[in-house]
Amino acid sequence: MEQKKKISIYVRVSSDEQKKEGYSIQAQLDKLYEYAKFKGWEVFRSYKDEGVSGKSIKGRKEFKQMLLDAHNEKFSAILIYKFDRAFRNVKEALITLDELRELGVDFISISENIDTTSAMGKFFFVVISGFAELERQLTSERLGLTLESKFNKGIIVGRVPTGYKWNKKKKIIVINDKKVDMVKDVFHMTLAGEGYRKVCDKYGISHQSYYNMIRNRVYIGDIEFNGKIKKGTHPKIIEDSVFNKVNGIEDEKETIE
Repeated sequence: MEQKKKISIYVRVSSDEQKKEGYSIQAQLDKLYEYAKFKGWEVFRSYKDEGVSGKSIKGRKEFKQMLLDAHNEKFSAILIYKFDRAFRNVKEALITLDELRELGVDFISISENIDTTSAMGKFFFVVISGFAELERQLTSERLGLTLESKFNKGIIVGRVPTGYKWNKKKKIIVINDKKVDMVKDVFHMTLAGEGYRKVCDKYGISHQSYYNMIRNRVYIGDIEFNGKIKKGTHPKIIEDSVFNKVNGIEDEKETIE
């Protein structure tokens, strides 16, 4: 005997929609359960986000639980009444539908007749997947341009290292008075011949954090991006001579722009 298709049902309504357009959770549920019964599908459970905006899935507890259950293979399809019950943000729709495709979870909207169990529905998933990949590439390119722009302006690219902090008012990297002495001491203890274990124990840092610190050229005023090195706009904490000796470098071999 063929096993019944197990599905989930998702319904959502905001307070304003319910007042203005007559959307109700129960009305959606009635139509969806009736549709599932007609198709002979088993309903795993229904997920209800009531009084929640559709602008983003971030604030929708039930929708996020449904995606988690999808990852845990609790059902093989999601049934909704109307596309905008699930998505009103195009970017989130592209990413989430592509995620469902990779999980092998079908998506069915009865109002728009979207059904990825059909041939046309599968084509819909292929198109969505292509747009999602394009969005990821565009996002990556935008991020790369942003980071390159920061580098060209002499701003530290990436996480601000220990010893520095971001001044929100002036929008610049400045020295963190609470942490700067620790950084200086780590370098000078190492220069004096103290083993890394002693340094790490003193400040409660990991061995990897220690090595990341002593090798970080940010402390001598440099910044790095995509293999390029140049002087940054932030103040240095460690003198070049100390940095070079700590790292076993007698002569500066890299060209600083």
